Amino acid sequence: MTERRIGHTLAIIVGLLMAGVRPSVAGGEEKAAAARIEAMANLLAQAQRLQVTVACTYDVVQDSGEKIEFGERRELTLRRPDRARFEVTRRDGARRGLIFDGTQLTAFDLDEKVYATVAKPGTVDAALAYYTRNLKMRLPLRELFAADFPQKLNDVLGSARLVGKETVGGVATDHVAFRGDTADVQLWIVRDGDPLPQRIVITYRLAEGQPQFEADFHGWTFNPDVPESVFRFVPAAGAEKIPILTPGRERQAGEKQP
Repeated sequence: MTERRIGHTLAIIVGLLMAGVRPSVAGGEEKAAAARIEAMANLLAQAQRLQVTVACTYDVVQDSGEKIEFGERRELTLRRPDRARFEVTRRDGARRGLIFDGTQLTAFDLDEKVYATVAKPGTVDAALAYYTRNLKMRLPLRELFAADFPQKLNDVLGSARLVGKETVGGVATDHVAFRGDTADVQLWIVRDGDPLPQRIVITYRLAEGQPQFEADFHGWTFNPDVPESVFRFVPAAGAEKIPILTPGRERQAGEKQP
């Protein structure tokens, strides 16, 4: 085959491949995307009660630069102003959780049979902010369920754009995207009915290896019938209470961490 024919063949192949690639999002759709994101944020921030299951995957960048994916299922029950429960089941079967009862936070590990508590009376928003900012503990998507979520989006809505209309998990959605200072965020928001997130992908573009966090949401409920006991921690027989390792405090010999 001559070089000319090879070049012609490659051009045809590239053309066929590019035919399925969408062009950059038109700027005229930015307002529509921002409106969809605002509607979603307001709905979640104003909800007094909600329950949802979240299937998460996330990259962990190794010392070699290789990215390894891990996953977990998170079940969230929220009752404003002062109740929350997170239950986490990882792919390896490990079960952990966090409960806020209005007066204290309790982190527990069912497999290690340990738990730790810290006093933090007040609202669920203040307690969860303390848990992530002051205690430096991991709680993915906390901002999504915060009462001030709409206000926190003000600085990024200018970058919002509508990528397209897509079906995710059998649900018609609007695929939108925006850029923050350190991360790129994509959201798939339910098109008909309540503007709920069906899926989210976060790319931490400033982190080494640009790891991603992905989550799919299932079973949104805004009036869950849950008893008060859901927000009350009762340690299992044989469970050991251990100190929470706060920043600036070194773990003592023999101590475990939750």
